[in-house]
Amino acid sequence: MNHPDTTPRVLTVGAYERDNFGDLLFLLLTERYLAGSEIVASAPFAADMTELLDRQVVATGEHLQQHRYDVVWSVGGQVGALDLEGAFRMAVPPREFAAYQTATPARQREILSAAVAGAPITSPYVPTVGAFPLNGGAVSVLNSVGIAGLTTRSVKVRHEMAAVLRTADVVSVRDKPSSKYLQELGVEHTLAPDVVHTLRVLEPYEPDPDSDVVVLQVSSGLAALMGHETIAEQLAASRHLGGSKVRFVMAGLATSHDSVADCERIAERLQQLSPSTEIEFATGRQPLDVVKAIRDARLVIGTSLHVRIVAASYDLPRVTFERTKPTRYARHWDKHMPFHVAVTDLDEAMGAALGARNRPEVREASARLSRLADENVRAIADRVGELTAGLTDAVREERAETRLAALAAAAEAAHHDLPGIRDELDATQARLDETRTVLARTRASLAEAQAQAVPAGRPGLAERVLRRAGRRER
Repeated sequence: MNHPDTTPRVLTVGAYERDNFGDLLFLLLTERYLAGSEIVASAPFAADMTELLDRQVVATGEHLQQHRYDVVWSVGGQVGALDLEGAFRMAVPPREFAAYQTATPARQREILSAAVAGAPITSPYVPTVGAFPLNGGAVSVLNSVGIAGLTTRSVKVRHEMAAVLRTADVVSVRDKPSSKYLQELGVEHTLAPDVVHTLRVLEPYEPDPDSDVVVLQVSSGLAALMGHETIAEQLAASRHLGGSKVRFVMAGLATSHDSVADCERIAERLQQLSPSTEIEFATGRQPLDVVKAIRDARLVIGTSLHVRIVAASYDLPRVTFERTKPTRYARHWDKHMPFHVAVTDLDEAMGAALGARNRPEVREASARLSRLADENVRAIADRVGELTAGLTDAVREERAETRLAALAAAAEAAHHDLPGIRDELDATQARLDETRTVLARTRASLAEAQAQAVPAGRPGLAERVLRRAGRRER
């Protein structure tokens, strides 16, 4: 992207404040298409990401309030359903979030506001650009995003985000539900493969056909759900493991992602069942280190969407366990390799993946995904270059006014959205009823436990206090 007079300033927005290699790859790969631009990486919360990204990540809201940018580019991820509290939970240490949970609602609001420097952040990874006077007229881009989850947000948020999407300059999504949602809103957009498929173009590599490595990646939640021992047992019993070494790869170490403890637990059981199987752990945490740990495998097994996409980028056999996000993606883009696999079907899926590896249509499908992703990002970068070339102060002012008007109309529409408000009240009432039921059960269990704790024939505390009071009156 080139500008004839000045260097375009681009604020990239994403989940760059935490250890999740897919989100961090969004940044590193997008930067490669923005040569000649000044790029600043931001997230809802500022973070020192020197260890993983060799840089500091600034707070999105604070920078939009204090610094002028030509482009605000949201780069990938399932950003629709996630609210600020959810982002905060994954960004901070568990102990800090536990303290937040015990705070009063008013104090929680103060904590979140302080974390984003008081900025008007409605959606943590899709900033409401029009709400920031310095940047209301900046070029706005959303790429590789999943936004269908906005349907679960509050009436106010849904209307505000609709205004943001309608006034964005470029919107590109990676999944069919998001595309359908945008069609219903009347938002012009493209449906294209995830930007991480561009690895094939930007980081070419020929995998070793004689590799003896099987990569295994499992998120903490699914490891607990499937059972650590069961995963190890199914892998050890597979006819297709052969003499391969098993390399444990962690897609992310942020809260609710993967964990070393889960990998060690699976590895310990696998070693008991198959002492001859060599086991190793990929320890590099920079995003491209994780990519390198994946791309020289003979087979990749995991739960992460981006682990699957990296494997697809290098034509590797891949198996993905049952999980909504990768299943939805694979069903549309990557259906030739096994997905939505139950752990008890692992052996069969491994065989199917290895058998499909050299089929021409499978390899062409992988190459096509990378080609489409590359073409999409190049087209976006070219369009952004055209827009920034004509971004005079007068144009910026006009664009800012348009966005402010759209936000005002959205607020008015939310105020009068009676069906939406009724649905929201019904959902709140249902949650309240559920909470009351749980509370009633807890009280009943507590009363039963207290009754059992009182020895037979011995009066309870209340009765003893009343008796003593009666004696004193006499």
